[in-house]
Amino acid sequence: MFGTISLIIIFLVFWWYLVEYIKYFNTGDPNETDTNYWKFSYDFKPNKKEDFNPDKPKILRRRRFRNRLVFLLYIDVIVIFFLVNILAAQVLEKIMN
Repeated sequence: MFGTISLIIIFLVFWWYLVEYIKYFNTGDPNETDTNYWKFSYDFKPNKKEDFNPDKPKILRRRRFRNRLVFLLYIDVIVIFFLVNILAAQVLEKIMN
């Protein structure tokens, strides 16, 4: 039980640092705000453009890196969910015995 609680704390700290870094990391997209940090870069609705101008490679690299960070955030949330379920099962097992 102590190991599960310590893992939950570690993953919560990791989650907090990921959220703060994703909010800090700027790719140059005007649609990015502090409230939609959890979205992938392709979830933003593009503005209607007359001509197609591909983004610069530097911006594409930054978006790809940010998408990886968001993916790590999702994985971290899933791990925290499973760890909380394991902790709840351990607590219930201790109560039953």
